[in-house]
Amino acid sequence: VYRHIYASKTKTQVIENFTVASIMEKTSKKLFIFNLCINFGILVTRRCNATTYFVGDTSGWDISSDLESWPLGKRFSVGDVLMFQYSSSHSVYEVAKDNFQSCNTTDPIRTFTNGNTTVALSKPGDRFFVCGNRLHCFAGMRLQVNVQGNGPSPAPVGAPRAAPAGILQPSSKKNNPATGVASSAAHIGGRGLRGSMNYFVYLMVFTFPLILYFINN
Repeated sequence: VYRHIYASKTKTQVIENFTVASIMEKTSKKLFIFNLCINFGILVTRRCNATTYFVGDTSGWDISSDLESWPLGKRFSVGDVLMFQYSSSHSVYEVAKDNFQSCNTTDPIRTFTNGNTTVALSKPGDRFFVCGNRLHCFAGMRLQVNVQGNGPSPAPVGAPRAAPAGILQPSSKKNNPATGVASSAAHIGGRGLRGSMNYFVYLMVFTFPLILYFINN
């Protein structure tokens, strides 16, 4: 009798332990799926809020563009993208602050020469870009962008050094915005949103089977 009672208690305890383990496993899976959805939503929100800027608007990365005034009125945030479009006579060099002020292109951080360069603004702070042709840099082909983070904006860099004697400065420069569009940011907004939606669809295609697997197991 006692052996039968002990066996029954043991069996009951095993069933209870199995039930508790099953509940904990299901709860753990649900929490995992919940966290996955939260992170997924944050990722999509960041992608949709990102802005792509054409440097110099339709004038592009060119000696005729007023690149000094182009950033004015624009707020560059982490996740935004700069699009440099330029001819084969130009290039894009990302440089340090001191080299930016002196148009020094001998020690660049990164160089681009493909004529259609995309630069992601991945962290807050100042970014500095110049044309690889130093004469073009002195003539105005240089750009400072302040990427906003959570902290206060750093002070802008002082005025660049004067160009050496004999280098001609363009008499007038302008940035030609796209027709009927207020700014380069607005010009790209629709494309950026469509790209984010495509990204959303791709993620759903790959993550939906994974979510179903965890729900059913």
